[in-house]
Amino acid sequence: MSAKRSFPLWIILINVLFLGLLSADPDLRVAVLDFRNLTQRPDLVYLEKAIPEIMVTDLSLCDKITLIERSRLQEILDEMHLALSGVVNEKQAVEIGELAGANAILVGSIISGGGVYRIDARLVDVASAEILIAEKKDWLSDYEIIRAVDELAEQIIRKLTGDEVIMNPDFDYEPLSVYDDHVLKLETALDQPVWLNGSGESVFLQVDIYSKEVPRRDRIPLNLALVIDRSGSMARERKLDYAKNSAKFIVQNMSDDDIVSLITYESKVQLIVPAQNAQNKRKIIGLIDDIETGGSTNLSGGMLEGYSQIAKNLKTGQVNRVLLLSDGLANEGVTRADKLQEICYDKSIQGMSISTFGVGADYDEDLLLGLAELGVGNYYFIHSPEEIPTIFASEMSGLLAIAAQNVKIQIQTAPGIKVLDVFGYLSETNENQTQVSIGDIFSNDHYSITFELQLPKTIADSLQVANVVLQYDDVVNKGNRVHSNSPVLIQSTSKPERRDYYRNPYVGERLTLLNTTLQIQSIVQRADESNLGEIQQSLAKQAIQVACSAKEYKSPDLKKQILTIHKYSQQFADVEKKEIEYNKYGNTALETSSSTDDLQIMKKAAKYNSYLMQKRDIQETIVFEKPKEEVKKDPPGPNPSPKPNPDFPDPIFFPTPTPIPDPNLNLPIREKPSSEPEKISTETERKEVKPLPKPDELKKRDDSERKEIKPQPEPQKTKPKPSIKPQPEPPKTEPGPKPAPEKTDSPGNKTTEEPEKPKPDK
Repeated sequence: MSAKRSFPLWIILINVLFLGLLSADPDLRVAVLDFRNLTQRPDLVYLEKAIPEIMVTDLSLCDKITLIERSRLQEILDEMHLALSGVVNEKQAVEIGELAGANAILVGSIISGGGVYRIDARLVDVASAEILIAEKKDWLSDYEIIRAVDELAEQIIRKLTGDEVIMNPDFDYEPLSVYDDHVLKLETALDQPVWLNGSGESVFLQVDIYSKEVPRRDRIPLNLALVIDRSGSMARERKLDYAKNSAKFIVQNMSDDDIVSLITYESKVQLIVPAQNAQNKRKIIGLIDDIETGGSTNLSGGMLEGYSQIAKNLKTGQVNRVLLLSDGLANEGVTRADKLQEICYDKSIQGMSISTFGVGADYDEDLLLGLAELGVGNYYFIHSPEEIPTIFASEMSGLLAIAAQNVKIQIQTAPGIKVLDVFGYLSETNENQTQVSIGDIFSNDHYSITFELQLPKTIADSLQVANVVLQYDDVVNKGNRVHSNSPVLIQSTSKPERRDYYRNPYVGERLTLLNTTLQIQSIVQRADESNLGEIQQSLAKQAIQVACSAKEYKSPDLKKQILTIHKYSQQFADVEKKEIEYNKYGNTALETSSSTDDLQIMKKAAKYNSYLMQKRDIQETIVFEKPKEEVKKDPPGPNPSPKPNPDFPDPIFFPTPTPIPDPNLNLPIREKPSSEPEKISTETERKEVKPLPKPDELKKRDDSERKEIKPQPEPQKTKPKPSIKPQPEPPKTEPGPKPAPEKTDSPGNKTTEEPEKPKPDK
């Protein structure tokens, strides 16, 4: 295996993050050091660099602040024999800041205590050694980390400049009300509501489906078949024990009128509980406790028996679903993936669905994902056996609150317009009609479907490119079949600037998330024991693209991808270290999983993240395990009991970004105009550190100097960019559940080519 060291992620990232710094205030120079992981959890080491890089992304939104290159900081720390993420006290911070020519330096740590994790940050004035800001921010999830960093960045900018810079768009999504006429809401939008004739570009149509919250008392009956792998490999890491506990949880949460059956499979298939009402729960749970491991994996036999038990009580108006868990390859019975998937497709037509659960490193994720896709159910990747009960509980929670069944989307296109692709879903096309089967939609959920459309070379001034039809069985209203539609309109232009002016930021942000997620998956899938250094360099380059888009969008989802990239990079570094230990000491050095298993787990995780992103606009937040009190003592100084943080609001709309395409992928994303990034010169000598100017003094400065440094673009020719200066509020939408104001897919019936300021359309 190659022992090549990866190029540090932050060195590559910084050169791109600070574009436009020539307009920054030369008297406001801030250095951000890596934070130190004090949680005693090695798996959180990636946060040491990920948190500061999100901070750098946030601070770069303020054009009054110049950020010191962290490559320069590393040089200084090397001279001082300190690590970038080492323990740095205020005195050392002042010295580092003086050498770097900074006015202020940010240091911090990641600690645990009081049942939460905490970011402990300090901003130090280099000239006076005064601590300007000392903050503790609690978190238990990825989005809470991002929220904490955003709030800290806002405080730093306000303290240093007196300006208010909002890190996230000011938009609150109101869920559908229980008083709405329909249980589902359909929204459509184009990335180019004004299309450039003759450009030949694809147009992307975004279809969003929102469901309202359904009280559990109104739920429909369940007809479930639990199909559990009990092959020999399920004995490892207590996988079978966790699976049995999950089965018991499902039975305990079923009503007496629900129907349940339980099947286990190894070399042979065994019907433990024939289909019956879930009345005698104690007896069923006793039978579950008696399950033991066996031989090989006859997945097809277990699946077919599950369908057979469902078919005994098959009827409309209830959930008819197989829940299939496996940790290995199908090596007995029907083993061909296409045959198994064909079975699931045929059963879905009959009204039976299947959800699949893959555990660990050895199962075939393509097989289980395909079964769930063609079987119109859900696919789950379970990283470790301890997660089995949580994942099953998530599926059960959704089944107990289904809002709509047999959900289908039909796209009826105008003559000459073709559907080239549907991202994340299987589709059927017949002439000018493309249909996507979604299956069941849970309560208070959000599904997104992205269609790529091909238009003729030229179109009329205004054209209805498609009609989107939503069909579903309304569970709340006694299963009545509901139809709703949304016409999709587009206008044409001969001026590229008008096309660019009206690009839809919501669809653009969605395409960027899809693109970057697929790129991350592609990078991870190429990894093996011999190219880990190359893979980490590829991840570093990808982090540049994500950070630029996150800055332009102010997007928490893209900032979350920065966390994801650093997490993968750290995992690859751990695998590389493990491989070196293996080559040096042999098997005795591997006390846990092998490096091959670790790589397989990462590949499955990357594919699962891509699966989730293509189906839902916002990925589910993964909550971290709460820290134990005995792991780490509370930090010195005052430490009041932390209050629980409010839920971080789901980000829905963001400023328009510039998606960055990957030439190695086929996902067609708008091309970014080519330009060479400005290079930031590295400071090599100690600079005189000036006292930080007061915010009121900054306000008095002549704005004309800034305009000479960085001219403002004309709005008629350039897409508006985010600014820290107060902007006039956009037109407000009518109150209601729709997450995007103005659901027309064209800017209006305007006949002239002179653009007007468009209303925000998501």
